[in-house]
Formats: sequence, C-alpha cells, structure tokens
Amino acid sequence: MKAGSFSPNRSATTVHAMAADDLPLYFDMENLTEKQKADHYDQNRLIAMLQMALLSISKPEDYVAVFEEFDEPPWDGFLKQHHDMMSAVGYPMVPLDHIIYSPMPTYYASLRGRLPDVELLNFLMMSRSNEVLHRDPSAIDLMLKLNTKFHFAENAPGFGISTPDTLIAKQPLEGNPEAEAFFKKHGNNIIVKMTGQPGSRSVKAVDSLDEAEDYLTAYGKDDRVLLQERLDLDRYVEWTADLEVTKTDVKLDNIRRILVRDGLWIGNLLPFENPLSNEQEATLITLGRYAQSFGFGSTVGNNLGIDYFVGTDGEIIITEINPRWTAGLFPTEALRRVDRKGQDAVAHFELIAVDQYAQFLDFIRENLPGHGCDEWSVLHLGFSPFDMAVDDKLCVYCWLIILGDFPAYRDAASALLGPPNMRNGKLVLL
Repeated sequence: MKAGSFSPNRSATTVHAMAADDLPLYFDMENLTEKQKADHYDQNRLIAMLQMALLSISKPEDYVAVFEEFDEPPWDGFLKQHHDMMSAVGYPMVPLDHIIYSPMPTYYASLRGRLPDVELLNFLMMSRSNEVLHRDPSAIDLMLKLNTKFHFAENAPGFGISTPDTLIAKQPLEGNPEAEAFFKKHGNNIIVKMTGQPGSRSVKAVDSLDEAEDYLTAYGKDDRVLLQERLDLDRYVEWTADLEVTKTDVKLDNIRRILVRDGLWIGNLLPFENPLSNEQEATLITLGRYAQSFGFGSTVGNNLGIDYFVGTDGEIIITEINPRWTAGLFPTEALRRVDRKGQDAVAHFELIAVDQYAQFLDFIRENLPGHGCDEWSVLHLGFSPFDMAVDDKLCVYCWLIILGDFPAYRDAASALLGPPNMRNGKLVLL
C-alpha cells in the first residue's frame, strides 16, 4: 500500500484517512498552548466535513475513515440523508459499508490493523500524526520544509517567484530595528504569520506593532515571526489553485477565488470558465517545479495547493504553497460530477439549527441540480458531528455548494429557516 497526499481521481483503490495534521507536524501534542489546543479541535471539526465530502468525490470501491461521532444520533441519520441525496444527484458514492469509524483523539492509531487491503492510503498531508500508518520519516522531513511559510519565504525569491515583501523576525518585535523599520516601510499595513495551523488560524492582519505584539502573546517567545506586507485589496484579488505534481510533470488542476468579508475568509467562488491567461498559468506551474526541486511529487501524482493574488495588471504574487489537499479541492471535484449548465458556484460553510437540520436537508433535496429551478441549485457537500452554540441555540456546521443565483438561494433558505440560520451565507457578497 502506497501512502501519500495524492491528487483526487486516482484509478487505484484507496483508503482516505484525513484528520488535522498541521500541529502534530511541528509541535509536541502533549505540550500545546491553550490556543493550539482550541485550534486543533476547531480544525478537526472542519476536517469532519471534508471526511463527509470524500464519500461523494471518491469511487464506490474506495473507503473513507471518519470520526466515530458520525455513527451516533442524530448525526448518523443526517449522514444517511446526505448519502441518499448525493446518490440521487447521480454521484457514484462510497457505500455506507465502506465507512470506517474511528475516535477523533486516537484517529490514526485506532486505524492501524483495521485498514482494508487496497493500493493507496491517502492523507490530507503527511505528518507525525499519521506516521503510525505510513512509517516514512523522509516524507515528514519534506513536509517540515515545504509546508512552512518560512521555508517558502526564504527560498521562493531565489527561484524568481514573485512574493509580497517579507521579513522573518525574532521576538520581541518592539525594540527590533528591522521589524520596526518594516512596519514603517509599509505604513503599519502588515500580515503576521506563524507556523502550526492552516489558513487564518496562524495569520493575523495588524495595523500597528503593538497589535502584533498582543497577537504574539498566544505563541512561544522563541517562535520566529513572519512579517509580510499587506497587499491593497482594491488592487489585488486573492485566489487559490491546486496542481497535480508527479516526479516529472506538473498540471494545473483547478482555481478558486477567495471570498473575504471584513478581513475574514467566508468561502470560495468557483468560476465556470478559467479566467487565467496562458502566461498566468505558466506562473502557477512554476510553483510545481519549485516543489519538485525539493523532492516533492510521486509517480502516482501528489496535490500541491497555492495561495496567490492577481493584480489589476494581471500580475501574480504568490503568498505560500501547501503540499497537501486543500479545502477548495473538494467542491471543485464535486462540481466536476454534475452538469453545471455554465453556472459559477459558491462553496461555503454554514450554520443551521440542529432541530431544523432535517428540514433543511429536505429543502436541499428539493433543489438539487436537475431537481429544482434553473436559476439556482444546492449541493450538500458535508457536515460536522460537533454542534456549535449560536445565540443560545445548538447548530450544525455544514458545507454547501450553491450553483447559479446565490442571493436567490439565500433568500429562499432564510425565509424557510429564520434566525439564527444562514449567518455565514449573509456575509457572501458577489
């Protein structure tokens, strides 16, 4: 059995085993800070939705390992509704008897000895957390290099890759001449980045050196700090992309626009048509060559995520790479399996009251692609079996794809459910 973070659509039979792996890669899980513990739990709560999505974007002969909470009420009922809905759309689903349940705290360890005999074992990323299954320390060494923002900041410019102006600094920042000069140079419009978690959990936009120091109190005093100029969002639009990287080849798999509101990520816009020029695509392919130069890629084909900005003149600035699966990869794969009818789509996480969730799933069932109106339709990509309290009401965290007229969908769902539902959908402005 080959283990790795392989691109989707591999023909070989596969077990997908995905949990939160960033913190275990870099830190001792027995000595986490309170912030790290909270971040790790929140990340697994999100990963649960990715586990559900794997049922739709894999093959019937594949297997998916999920958290055992999915096998408990009411989540087991929601799982069956989800599976039935996606089957009705025409997805060749992973069968229910190919789901492997595992406790979240010991997710990988409990899978040891219980995996079916297949060709591939596919992780979100290679890490110390899943080393009990892959036993490949060289893969961990490679991830320690390529998955850190610091390595990319130090090495990318030497490959001719355009990045934001960046400074790697030691703490404290106050009294550090280089850090103080960097803040002054960029008018205090700075992004602070740390090692440990994907996405915004280790990234903070700050407007002063004091604000940066306050943010860093949640981290170790010996941790290095990556300071980066904050790009003008009136001039730059943020996107992400995935590449398929083998030992010898690099292919662009997909692109998605990042949707931001008040400085926070709220979802992805997945355009029907690729807006990139040939020159822009070539720039992204360069990132795959960069990763290959450090030993990344396999005969099977590994996934490489890219975060980048496109300027008003078409220039591309790269902020980081992620040698693993990315969240946006899942809706991209799901949309390839339906007739989009030329429509753009929005993928985002939503909050729905637990006691209204069955009703909401019925609403989605009536508006699946090819089942409802032509202006908009909905796909239920997944949900998390860990409820959240919102306005004193327990809510389900779910993952949705809306094709077509997003405001019309939002109005219909809001009229059906009322508050506190649709909190995230109300933030999406197109």
